[in-house]
Amino acid sequence: MKKFLLMNMPSTIGVYKGKDSALKGIIAPRPMVSMAELAGSVLAAGADCKILDLQVSENPYAQIETTIKDYQPDFVGLTFTTLLFEEAKSVSAFIKQRFPKITIIAGGVHPTIFPEEVAAVKDIDLVVYGEGDITIQEILKDNFYKNVKGLVFKHNGKIIKNPPRPIVENLDNLPLPAWHLFDSKIYMNPKAIARESPVGTISTSRGCVYGCTYCNKSVFGRKFRAKSVERVMKEFELLLMNGFKEIHVWDDMFATDLNRAKAICDEIVKRGLKFSWQLECGVRVNCVDKEFFEKCVKAGCYKVAFGFESGNQKILDSIQKGTTLEQARNAVKWAKEAGMETSGFFMIGLPEDTIETMKETINFACSLGLDYAKATILVPLPSTQVFEDFEKKGLLKTKDWTRYNFHQASHVYNHPTLDWPTLEKYYDKFHKRFYFRPSYIIQRFFRSIKKGEIIDDIKMAFKTFG
Repeated sequence: MKKFLLMNMPSTIGVYKGKDSALKGIIAPRPMVSMAELAGSVLAAGADCKILDLQVSENPYAQIETTIKDYQPDFVGLTFTTLLFEEAKSVSAFIKQRFPKITIIAGGVHPTIFPEEVAAVKDIDLVVYGEGDITIQEILKDNFYKNVKGLVFKHNGKIIKNPPRPIVENLDNLPLPAWHLFDSKIYMNPKAIARESPVGTISTSRGCVYGCTYCNKSVFGRKFRAKSVERVMKEFELLLMNGFKEIHVWDDMFATDLNRAKAICDEIVKRGLKFSWQLECGVRVNCVDKEFFEKCVKAGCYKVAFGFESGNQKILDSIQKGTTLEQARNAVKWAKEAGMETSGFFMIGLPEDTIETMKETINFACSLGLDYAKATILVPLPSTQVFEDFEKKGLLKTKDWTRYNFHQASHVYNHPTLDWPTLEKYYDKFHKRFYFRPSYIIQRFFRSIKKGEIIDDIKMAFKTFG
């Protein structure tokens, strides 16, 4: 029986904890649902599989060596983003130097955007681009890689790119995620982030039909594909069976089909499932209504996060967000009336931003009554319209992918109208204005006392702003 070891990068979350990052105090480990789904596909292909989640490892390279010695896999699958490409090279070299016969496979966002570039890395043997669920099964079953769609490989010194693989149309046909391969106990989160621990993750759909100019989600296709309500229930129940106490939804767009989203909530109530969950992403302000949030709360969902991006309508239109400020206000109002906690994501330095529009964004964030808010400085990620526009205009300063970090001042481009000291000033001002308002501090203090979270909140504040 073939053996397959799946791993992520040691810096999967640590890369966002830099001293200048506003997220350094609120980053906590959650298991990657994509790894659980791929592991399910490996098992369905008749192979054995093991998960090595390096984001929670104190000594990742030693753990890699020990795990491979003990498990002796035939394949090692690495998943990584653009920001972690250089680390993936180092991990691959470390493995090949010690275990040269292992076949190393790369997949994820960056390998999908730049499959030939990744395949050119000496220590990486195969590159999966696009969705890997079926491709990984065919790799296990077929040693003739030329027959496998969605694959790039080396042959006689040349890089061969096979035709792309069509997206999976019916997600219900995929194997269930292999959550039994994870140790749920390592995913403990502070109370300021999750009410219950350990925290698990779920993907109930794939694809975002919208075309925001800064987002690279479209590399896996923009067609919305949803798992059935029955399938989603099976996955919730599977997570609970494997020791997870709270579940965070990691969809591109959970509420695209609002009736399906409401039906999921109704079915949780109908089955009497009792667990805490969050809509950590995948909810747009133009795709919700008051009834949706009411159903969420009845089903145990207590927190929702929205991507607002800007507090200026012209800026929203310029990035093709497809939302309005009124829709944003309504979404927060409905969620709060239903009794949910609310988080908001914003961006500083969007292509047409000015000092005045960034001030408007800060004021807008403070006016919404959000429980949490996070801002990022724009980074033109590869395969986005912003990246292409900046490249055409000669604004990109480097393609050193290690610097393409949303949560630190990356200086990888020249903004069309703003200098970097100004961008950094308003990034810093956003968080200080939001969190140090007297009204917010008083509200948060009494809320923390009521919920017994005061110690966690103080610790998080020191980590974030200390």
